[in-house]
Amino acid sequence: MNEGNNRIAHWDNIKFVMITLMVIGHFADDMVNYSDVCKSIYLFMYAFHMPVLLFISGLFYTTKNLKKRVLYYISGGFAVKIFLSAVYLITNRQTSFTLLGDAGISWFFFVLAIYQIIMYLLRDVNKPYLLAAGIILACFVGYDKSIGDFLYLSRVIVFFPFFLLGYILTPEKAQCLVKKYKKALAPFAVLFLTGWFFLSFFRLDSFYIYRHLFTGRNPFSDAIISYGPLARLLCYLITLLTGTSVIVLIPQIKIPFFTSLGAHSENVYFWHWGLYLLMAKYLHIKDLFMMSQGGKICFLILAIAVSIVVSAVELFNFPLRTIKKYCFKTDFGTK
Repeated sequence: MNEGNNRIAHWDNIKFVMITLMVIGHFADDMVNYSDVCKSIYLFMYAFHMPVLLFISGLFYTTKNLKKRVLYYISGGFAVKIFLSAVYLITNRQTSFTLLGDAGISWFFFVLAIYQIIMYLLRDVNKPYLLAAGIILACFVGYDKSIGDFLYLSRVIVFFPFFLLGYILTPEKAQCLVKKYKKALAPFAVLFLTGWFFLSFFRLDSFYIYRHLFTGRNPFSDAIISYGPLARLLCYLITLLTGTSVIVLIPQIKIPFFTSLGAHSENVYFWHWGLYLLMAKYLHIKDLFMMSQGGKICFLILAIAVSIVVSAVELFNFPLRTIKKYCFKTDFGTK
């Protein structure tokens, strides 16, 4: 269901929208010190885009080729680290390479690898119980400041319920639920997304204190430490409502050109931040942002363009496709 002609259009549509929102969010994040609008964009998008992508990953989890998939995700994660280290050198930024964890974007590949292992080891455990236990653990892990980027442990714990929820539902159940309740849920989905948009843009001062919770990698800040578990539950609720809303509202039909872009979301993840750093260094796109309101709009349109170009141009398939080829090859170097 995840390869070639058997791909499901609905999930590819969602993946392309979510990965594009991720790129916009990362572009905006680099400008939050200069713009409250960028803070609002970041807050709005980070509430749901990565949890939805992890939910979809959970939907399509399988034990088939488990070791090869783990190797692929780990290899992809290190490939991102190496690529960004090279970009940092080229752009004269401080280079940072941490073997067993970091604050950068490579975390997604490593977390997926860890989830493959966790699900295999806990394959016989009652999954609803595991989901409840995972949520409770995530609600209190923010009190332990020693848990952070090492082995991506904080993100592993915080985002695990979304991956597990996808696993529990399965693609067939999820598709059936969406089709059955789409008309009934659509008005509420519009209401939830509009409400969160309003809070993110017009009540920013009240909700920006929860920004660090949506990243999954930070302990509770001093501002919320007295009610940290409740704040985490609030963020989970916001993510559940907004994430479900985008799944309901995004079309289930195959859209020419658009749907095919969703098959290359991992390529966008691999390339986008390095391309941004290169454009910031040599094309001075930050100056474009600072120039005018029109410049700010063009800056964000560039983020969308990066997602489209990387998804559509075959050249950008090369690193991850090559890694996948050798990770899944069965007769290379065997006796």
